[in-house]
Amino acid sequence: MSDVLSQKEIDALLESLRSGELKEEDLLAQERSYRTYDFRRPTKFSKDNLRTVHLLHETFARQFANMLTGYLRLTVRAAVESVEQLTFEEFIRSLSSPTYIAVCHLGSEEKPVLVEVGLPLVFSLVDRMLGGPGAGNYEERELTEIEVAIMEEVMTQLLVSLSNAWSMVLEVRFSFERVEFRPQFAQVVFPNEIVLNVCVGLELGPTEGYINLCLPYASLEDLLSELNAEKWLSARPRESQAMGRDMLFRTDLSTARVEISVELGRTRLRVSDLRQLQVGQVIRLNRRIHEPVTVMLAGRPAFTGYPGTVGKRMAVQVAEVLSEIPE
Repeated sequence: MSDVLSQKEIDALLESLRSGELKEEDLLAQERSYRTYDFRRPTKFSKDNLRTVHLLHETFARQFANMLTGYLRLTVRAAVESVEQLTFEEFIRSLSSPTYIAVCHLGSEEKPVLVEVGLPLVFSLVDRMLGGPGAGNYEERELTEIEVAIMEEVMTQLLVSLSNAWSMVLEVRFSFERVEFRPQFAQVVFPNEIVLNVCVGLELGPTEGYINLCLPYASLEDLLSELNAEKWLSARPRESQAMGRDMLFRTDLSTARVEISVELGRTRLRVSDLRQLQVGQVIRLNRRIHEPVTVMLAGRPAFTGYPGTVGKRMAVQVAEVLSEIPE
C-alpha cells in the first residue's frame, strides 16, 4: 500500500472525523507508531539478559552474606537492589571520592570488571576483622596498607562467591588485579561504553551500605547468548543439590562432640606462694558465691550459669546465652 493518501482517501478520513466514526485520538495513536531511541545510550542488553543477571546476583548475594555471617560471626543480610544499564561515565560520576574500587577481570585481562564497596562497609568490615564491634563513624580517607591487605582477603571471598553464582549458567572466574580509591583512576573502558550496574545492598550488623558491580558490555558480549532465563532455570537443580550437600554436612557436624567446661573464677598468685600451698588451704577467687559462673564452649565463653548438683553429680544451670556463641 502506498504511504501517500489519495484525495478520495483524505476526503473519507475528514468525513469520518466530522461524523464521529473516527476520533482524533485514534488517528494520532496510529501516527505515533514509533518509540524513542537515544543513540547516545543504545540498549545493548535485552530484558531477558537483565532478568538473568538479576537472578544470578541474587544467588551471589545470598552466598556472600552466608560466607560473611560465618566469617565475621555476625548476622549479615544482602539483596540485589537494582540492575540497570548506563554509560561508564555515568557510573563513574555516581561514585563518591574517595571510595574502594577493586579492578577485576572476567576470565582474562581484556574483560575488566569493577567492584565498588562503600567506605562505611569497608571500615565496618576492617573493624570487625580486627576484633572490634564493626560499628561507629568512619573517615573519608584512603585505606592504609594494613586495611588494604584485609580488604583484599574479603574481596577474594567475594569473587569466589561471584564465580560460584555465575557458574550456574557458564563457567567463568573473576580475578582480582588492583585497588583504586579515586573513580577517575579506574578508567577501564571508554566513557560512552554501555555497562551493567548491579547494586547489592548489604546489612553488616548496625552498618548498611552498597556494593556496586560494573560489568561492561565489552566484557559480556561473548557471554550474552548464555545469559537467558531458560539457561538459569535449567541450572537450578545443581544449586539445590549443593544446598542438599550443605544440609547433610551441617547434620554431620551437629552430631560432633564439643568440650564444655565451667570456670568458677580466677585469681593471681605469686610463684613463691604457689610453691608453699598445703592441703586444706583456701584460695580466694575473684567471683562471689552468689554470682553466675562462665560456661566455656571449646575454650570460649558461651553461657553464664549457676553451679549445683543433680543427684550425685555436679551440674550447672544455664542462666543466659551470651551474644556470641562460637560456631
